[in-house]
Order: sequence, then C-alpha cells, then structure tokens
Amino acid sequence: MNDYLACAEEEVKRAAKGLLKSGQEFKQSLRDDRVIFYQGKQLEDVTTHFATAGGINQIAEIYDEQLNEDSEGLLTYKRDDGRMATMSYMVPRTKEDLIRRRAGIKYASQKNWGTHCRGLDMIASFSVGMLGHLPSFKKHCPEYAENIVAYREYAELNNLYLSETIVDPQGYRGRASGTDVGLTPPERAVMRITKESSKGIWISGVKGVGTAAPQCNEIFVGSLHPPTPDEALWAYVPANAPGVRMFCREAVHQPGASAYAHPLTSRGEEAEAMVVFDNVFIPRERIMAARSPEIAHAGFFNLWTAYSHWYTLVRIETKAELYAGLAKVIMEVLELEHIPVVRQRVSEIIQFVQIIQGMCLASMETATISEGGVLVPGATALAAGRIYAMEKLPRILHILRDLCGQGLILRFHEKDLAEYAAFGQKFEWFLDTRQVSASHKNILMNLVWDVAASEHATRSLVFEEQHALCEPLLRDRMVLDYDYSEHSSFIRNFIGLPPNRPKSR
Repeated sequence: MNDYLACAEEEVKRAAKGLLKSGQEFKQSLRDDRVIFYQGKQLEDVTTHFATAGGINQIAEIYDEQLNEDSEGLLTYKRDDGRMATMSYMVPRTKEDLIRRRAGIKYASQKNWGTHCRGLDMIASFSVGMLGHLPSFKKHCPEYAENIVAYREYAELNNLYLSETIVDPQGYRGRASGTDVGLTPPERAVMRITKESSKGIWISGVKGVGTAAPQCNEIFVGSLHPPTPDEALWAYVPANAPGVRMFCREAVHQPGASAYAHPLTSRGEEAEAMVVFDNVFIPRERIMAARSPEIAHAGFFNLWTAYSHWYTLVRIETKAELYAGLAKVIMEVLELEHIPVVRQRVSEIIQFVQIIQGMCLASMETATISEGGVLVPGATALAAGRIYAMEKLPRILHILRDLCGQGLILRFHEKDLAEYAAFGQKFEWFLDTRQVSASHKNILMNLVWDVAASEHATRSLVFEEQHALCEPLLRDRMVLDYDYSEHSSFIRNFIGLPPNRPKSR
C-alpha cells in the first residue's frame, strides 16, 4: 500500500510539473557534443567552464523557479490541455496577458540587473511573433509557413532556451554587401543554402552576434537584406548540430571572485560568439522560410519581432528602476540627500525611470491584434522608448558613478579594512559613515562598480546600443510606422490642401 501511495504521489508531482524542467535538467540538456572554442581551446563542458557556466547557472535558477507553485501567472501558465508550461512561449491575446508577461520579464531581469539581453523570454518570442504574422509567411513562403505553428509547440513542449544569430560578420567576404553577388564561395562567403533536397537544406557560412548561443539549446539563424534567394532563410538549428562551431569572445565577468568583491559580475554572464555553419543540415520541419528575400528585410523583421523588442524595453525598464533604487541607497549611505545639486542629478534618473515606464505602459495601451491574431505592443511607443533609453543610458551610468565620488575608485579587500592604520584604530575606522560600516559601504561601491564602471557594464551598454535594431533603424521605423492620419488631415483641411495621393511604386 505504501508503494502504491508513493507511486501515486510521484504521478501527481509529474502532472503538476507539466512541461517544466528543473535547472539541473536544463544543464544536463547542454552536456552534449556541441563544439565551443574559448581562446584556442575547445570546451569540454559548457556547464562547468568559467566563461559559460555562470550565465548557465543564472538561467537554471529561472528554470528551478518555474517549478514553484507561486510562479503560476508569473513565470508559467496553464495551457488549454491543463499542463503547466513556461510563460516564454505563451501567445498573448489580451492586455491581461501582456501584464502577466511584463511582470514575469521584470522578475527574471531583476536577478541579473537586466544584463541578460537574451533571457529565456527573448528569442522564444520569435516563434510567437512569427505566429502573429502567419498569413504573410503563408503568402510569401507557403512551403514552410505551417512549421511556424509546429515549432512553437515543439519549443514549448520541451521548454527550450533559444539564442539567435542573424548578423553578418564584419569581414568583407562574409557580408552580404561586401562582395559581388556573382562571386562563388569562398570569394563570397556569405551564409547561404548550399544544397537542398526533399528532406531539408544544407547551409554554410558564419554569423554573429550569437549572444548566449554557447549556452542555449537551439539557435535561430537567418539573414537580413539578403540579395539572393540562396542567402535568404529563417530556421532553428540545435546548438550541437554536426557542422556547427562557435568561437566565444573574451569573458568580461569576474570568475572566482567573491560575492563581496563583485556582487554582480561574480555571478557570470551571457556569452557572445561567432557561429560557424559548415555544411549544416537543417530538416524541413525546422525551416520557417527559405529562398524568400522579399520577407527577409528590416521592415518585416521589425513587425514579427515586435514582441522581442517589447521584452527589451521591459528589461530596460527593470534596469532603470534598479538604478533609481541604487541612487537612493548611495545617497543614504554617503549622507548626500541634503545636498540640492545631488538631488538634481538623481532627478534625472527618476525622470528616466518614469519615461521608460510610460513607454512600456503606452506600448501595452496601444497594442493591436496582428494579422495572425496575436496581441502586439504598439510599435511607435516601443521604438520611442528604446531610442530614449539608448540616448540616456550613458548619462544615467555617469550619474551613478559621479554620486560615489572617491569611493568608487578606492575599494578595498575585507582583510585590508581589518589592518591597523592610525590613532590605534583599524583602517575601517576612517571609512565608516554614520549610516553603515566601512565594510558595508565598500560592498555598495563594489556593486556600483559592477553595474556602472566595470568591463561587464561597458559590454552591457554597448550591447544595448547595437542589438535588436540599432538607433538609426529604430528611428527610420518610427517615422514609417507612426500614424499621422488624424493630424495630417487636420493640417490639410486647416489650410485647404487637397488630400495626399501617394505615388505608386
């Protein structure tokens, strides 16, 4: 009877777990034959190597939290079939769905100060975004369009962590615009379809930026503005697929450092990599589009990735709120709140928070149902919010550094603080404030360093300026997407101009 009850309890646990998995199960899924290089050496295990392990551990934490009952409605949701699934692949249909998604993204982003630009939710939203524009995919690439529905289901059923790599490398041979389209490989080395059969396609080439690609389950691969059909595709490739190799950039976190010395950067980072595809086979069911240059342009890409752009804006909103909290603690610890010029500086951070929050709310308020029946956040508010963040983030980080004064430069090991200095007192005696001990002040300065002054902070800032459409492209899309109709018509009526008649192209 006891054995029967034990089996019944296990069955209940499995049913409650649904489609979720533990952090340990996620790590085990990465222990495969993927080929990753770091500074000339191939990694034996990405879950243990210092360049990749920390970022994996942080993602694993979210997987573990998905298993908590309290995560329902925040990190997980109940599917129509009754099984629990990650919120990352939930298809938003109502504003309430967006409210829940925003809360979940902010919760996960807080844990890494918004520095994981490719968290669980980011590339997962690609499949949701494609679903939202399924009619266009059916129109331009009907051969593969139904795979969009099937892959989203597959990824949700397996709770996959996804990355993407769609950017051409800077070397001229690998850029779509770098060489004449009439040249053949290797003189023109742009990633391309090299072979095709009834079972799938084979691709060769190199792509970037590959953020978190060494640490993920599968990689979304494709091209923007491909000039020829052979160079146009959107597909998903397992990270351990034969012929895939990755070359990681230099790590910028502090592996082996204590949480005291580096409260944030001791935890690890997401790793960027250049991803090599050398005669890689992609089965037909993993292809979302192929040989259709007409849909592989920034305009359409911006439409179906709107949900991932929204993820980015919400993640930056989380950063902004944490920056404001950090500024408040700095003022308290260093006893600066009574100084008007300090309050003036901090007011810029509060303004930054309020505007980014407003843009997030505006994008939700102006959300519309896409052609495929998915609720998509308002494009103009999204673009405006992201552009504003790009403009102001350097200033916000400067203010945080400036508030700290000499404390940001003069940070010390705990053992140094315990050494004797003058007047028979230990070194820490001269660094205490009336609010906290020297040790506590020091760890605050260590955190500010990690957030606003370290190599890790610089990498995060540069990434914000470059990924998911840079500022010029966002500005261009904002001008093209903005709804002028009501007020431009008013202006024409006000001065008697006839209606505009756009020229046919």
